Amino acid sequence: MASKDEIEKLEEELRRTEEILELVTRQMPSVYWIVDRDLRLQRTGGAVEQMFGYPRDRFVGKTLHEAHAVEPSNTDPITSHERALAGELVHYETEYCGKLGAVSVGPYRGRDREIIGVIGTCADVTTARQLERRMVDAQRAESLGVLAGGLAHDFNNLLVAILGNAELGMRELDEGKSPRAAIEKIRLAGERAAELTEQLLAYAGRRSAGKSRIEPAQLVEELLHILSLPKEIAMEVDVSPKLAVRGDPAQLRQVMLNLINNARDAVDGHGVIRIRASELQHTGEVDGDDVLEASAGSYVCLEVEDSGPGMDAETRRHVFEPFYTTKAGGHGLGLPAVLGIVRAHGGGIRVNASPGARFRVLWPAADPPGRTVLVIDDEDLVRDVVARMVEDLGYAALTAADGESGLLLIDRADAVLVDLTMPRMSGSDVVSAVRARRPGIPIVLYSGYDRDGHGRVEADAYLPKPFRIEALERTLAKLLPLRSV
Repeated sequence: MASKDEIEKLEEELRRTEEILELVTRQMPSVYWIVDRDLRLQRTGGAVEQMFGYPRDRFVGKTLHEAHAVEPSNTDPITSHERALAGELVHYETEYCGKLGAVSVGPYRGRDREIIGVIGTCADVTTARQLERRMVDAQRAESLGVLAGGLAHDFNNLLVAILGNAELGMRELDEGKSPRAAIEKIRLAGERAAELTEQLLAYAGRRSAGKSRIEPAQLVEELLHILSLPKEIAMEVDVSPKLAVRGDPAQLRQVMLNLINNARDAVDGHGVIRIRASELQHTGEVDGDDVLEASAGSYVCLEVEDSGPGMDAETRRHVFEPFYTTKAGGHGLGLPAVLGIVRAHGGGIRVNASPGARFRVLWPAADPPGRTVLVIDDEDLVRDVVARMVEDLGYAALTAADGESGLLLIDRADAVLVDLTMPRMSGSDVVSAVRARRPGIPIVLYSGYDRDGHGRVEADAYLPKPFRIEALERTLAKLLPLRSV
């Protein structure tokens, strides 16, 4: 058993330790507090008065509900403290009394390790965040300078080509020669200017995002089929055909194409390019690799990784800026276009630059289709576009090239879209057969005219060809409302 002198020495050491900790928290500056299981403040300390302008014991004895009723913050502290009482360590930022604070709350345990309350800390990060914003503004100004310089350079070159060839064409006309070659070069320069504008619009996120259902596995397979990659580059692909995203197919194709081309350039003719995709439930927390932060939600993470040398920190910082490029013949618009397209779709981008480079695009996942529509049409082009319209409206689509094959799929459908005029088995015959097998299923009949003179057919709705997607949307919404699954 400790003697009285030993106990007094320990008590003195504890008091000194407490004073040191109190001094440290004031100098940081930061504050701390302890609440019991009823969320009643037992103790507060640190730079309370310096940070918030009121005495450190102002709210001691009051509950968090009472304290924040007097001095509210822009976040709900109750939920985070309740999570801490359940054993969780919670981090968040909040605005309180004109300060921006980085808050951590965690369980406060007694001698038997039982949770008896919550201990919280808050560090003043107001100045740090202001400096970060100034750095971002400075980087944005620097990016605008690069953008303006790049635009001036590229468009000046195009203007030289256009004006020069216009002058040559006029001279050739005066001399009685054909100006065809000069005009062709003017046309090519105009097309290059249009491409440049499209890429700048993509970077700015000014192109429509679209809402089609897209399967990345099929898209990647198509891209790899058309790309001519050297045999020395090994491709490793792991993209499940079950994954689906929503958005504009052409823009997603541009994103993947630009990332694959970037990886191809990075490996310089030999190496490995890995393409992967996986489901991701994102909590909204910021990742250290984030270039474009995504909000909380369901995503498909599309990943392109190369075995190249990677990027240094400076290159990584600039790589998504227009006209910034490390390639001798590059124009620096591929990755900026990726950034703009992903931003327009509400996604995110993460980049790990060493070793190699790993680009991860968080693309919003497609909602599971709630209803399935069977499209029956003997015309390939019509059947394809109607099915795409159906999918664009949020439904799943099944297709059949004639009535007989359509009837084989009828049990998998929630509604039927059928053309009136088809060989062998007409739309009228299909409607009669469907009614016999599934009396309650909604049927939409569409046609330009009744070539075979069937007269009125007992369908649930009729769409005259050509019809717009808005008309199809109204018809399906009435007959087959979408539901979540």
